[in-house]
Amino acid sequence: MADIEPHKIDHPCVWTSAELDRDPSWIWRFTDAELAELDTALQSSKAKGLTEQSVTKVDFPLPTFSRKLDRLLDELEHGRGVVLMRGFPVDRYSEADVRRIYWGMGVHLGELQSQNTKGEYMQEVTDLGLDYNADAQRGSMTAAKLRPHCDITDVVALLCVRKSKSGGGSTIRSSMSMYNEVYDQHPEYLDVLYRGFQFDLDGKGPTGDPLEVTHHIPVFSWHEDHLSCRFNQKAIEDGAQKAGAPLTRLQQDAVNFVGELALRPDLEHTMDFQIGDIQWLNNYVMLHSREAFTDYDDPAQRRMLLRLWVNHDKVRPLNYDFANKALMGPRKGVKKRA
Repeated sequence: MADIEPHKIDHPCVWTSAELDRDPSWIWRFTDAELAELDTALQSSKAKGLTEQSVTKVDFPLPTFSRKLDRLLDELEHGRGVVLMRGFPVDRYSEADVRRIYWGMGVHLGELQSQNTKGEYMQEVTDLGLDYNADAQRGSMTAAKLRPHCDITDVVALLCVRKSKSGGGSTIRSSMSMYNEVYDQHPEYLDVLYRGFQFDLDGKGPTGDPLEVTHHIPVFSWHEDHLSCRFNQKAIEDGAQKAGAPLTRLQQDAVNFVGELALRPDLEHTMDFQIGDIQWLNNYVMLHSREAFTDYDDPAQRRMLLRLWVNHDKVRPLNYDFANKALMGPRKGVKKRA
């Protein structure tokens, strides 16, 4: 439930697609000096003989670019909630070096989190030919269209290493803009959305049980005058089924309305990733999805993004139960299992 009197959101993270088009200042292009500093940090960390994920920010010195990364966190938390960094020269490096530089940026931002039961802190997002509709399959490992959702940590980042043959656009929308629409059009849904739902953990919870679901997690959570969102319609509906507690008509109507808002053309903004793009999103104010895509036959050419989940020190206040999305404690990633 809300811990303050709910109200509409008046904040830079409330935007429409047309407003993003009119003011593209959320797109940040790498400068030559920044790229040179990243290269120097790469060589420094390699000279120490460190493995990729043993590199800390001390091992990856960014005396100037670190200040830009700090501004990135401010923009994610206090600005629009999205930044697209453009122009990283992927083709200049081996894949191992691309990963190391990306990792180095991540550890400057905060603490990286496990994304799956394998304990991977940097996941390759690529089509493995899996069925998106099958249990315990990540949509990111398919070529299917993905529904609007948010991930479970403070920030999700995607670095484009290779593009698909066609399709695969990344679509974002402000969940705060969506909240304002609910507030104006269907205030009768708010209490249901504040109380929340049991989300399906899809076999990725701490027990590994494919029927495991969360406690009730709000779709919209007020805490210390900050509003945060957690939405994934598929996980909500599957969670209700697995918990043996079918959604009431009011609950289903509320979930359907939020799902429809997430697909409203004026609220969603689609971008086609270019090689070297890095998309950074605040999961508490943004939902993201992906268009279906057609890939190349040659595995070496297939679409591949690198994903990071990051927690950082500038995060907004969060309700404990809202933040405990994977049942591993507030803001924690997925438990590794042998």
